[in-house]
Amino acid sequence: MQPINQLLLTIAKILEEILTETDPLSLQQASPFHTSRTPSISIENYIQRIAKYAHCNSVCFVFALIYLDKIQEMHQNVVLNSNCIHSVDNGGNKVGGLSLKEINQLEKEFLNMLNYELFIQKEVFEVYEERLKQYESIEI
Repeated sequence: MQPINQLLLTIAKILEEILTETDPLSLQQASPFHTSRTPSISIENYIQRIAKYAHCNSVCFVFALIYLDKIQEMHQNVVLNSNCIHSVDNGGNKVGGLSLKEINQLEKEFLNMLNYELFIQKEVFEVYEERLKQYESIEI
């Protein structure tokens, strides 16, 4: 695989840290994003795969991180763990290994969880961008 840029490495590291904390927790309620088994691909390789094959730039992944945070704020019963992270951050059926029907169902659920509120204020994006830079002292 091609080299991954520093921002994507940082996001992958943050997601891995979240999973380290949440994986030991018992789920009170599984979401449609949860699978019965953990995919064997690492978060870093999965993000790299999405970036490469879905032609997503760094901004897409910052948006994804913001959306994940919004879902966690709006649905505190949904636990982001290793059994769902690949479904929540899916780049497409050829990229993520899901059928088109499954992707459409998950996208609908994702939009419902966000109440179709996809707009991200410029200031919010800039805060995330700055925090990511601080996290690993990187430049976007």
